[in-house]
Amino acid sequence: MVDIALALGGSDCERLRSGWLAQPANAVTSLVYVAVGLGLLWRSGRPAVRRGAVRAGALGLVAVGVGSIAYHGPQPGWAVLAHDGSIVGLALVIAGNIWVLSRSSVPAGPVYAAGRASAAWMAPALVAYVAGRSGSSLCRPASLLQPHAAWHVLSAVGLGLAVVASAVSSGGDRARP
Repeated sequence: MVDIALALGGSDCERLRSGWLAQPANAVTSLVYVAVGLGLLWRSGRPAVRRGAVRAGALGLVAVGVGSIAYHGPQPGWAVLAHDGSIVGLALVIAGNIWVLSRSSVPAGPVYAAGRASAAWMAPALVAYVAGRSGSSLCRPASLLQPHAAWHVLSAVGLGLAVVASAVSSGGDRARP
């Protein structure tokens, strides 16, 4: 398990620096997860979404952002667990939302539209993730332009859209005016 965590998060190319932001590009761009999560919390009061599903996804994104900031920034002892654990938690929330959605009578149109938008962000996000690995030919550890930082921005938006897609409601759990 530790080897998998190191393979996923321990080789993200950006050189470690001294100071509060060990990896500035990766730490700063982790704020996008927090911003997307807070935006989803705001959205969770709107009609046509399952409030609980959106709020769970939103809190998952905020947790990923906080864990990622800690991991790429000050790097306290708990940062690895917060970083990796929050990613697993968010994946479980999204998978659970999709499972619930698959068992409901939600019209497919809004789900497909949000799903396509999510995929449009996640495809380049995955390219940035691979490009941002330490072994990649695009890895430039000293550069402030980091593919892993692009992964943060693209995946935060893509995952936010995935939460929206997986939380579309047929009307049973809508926010009340």
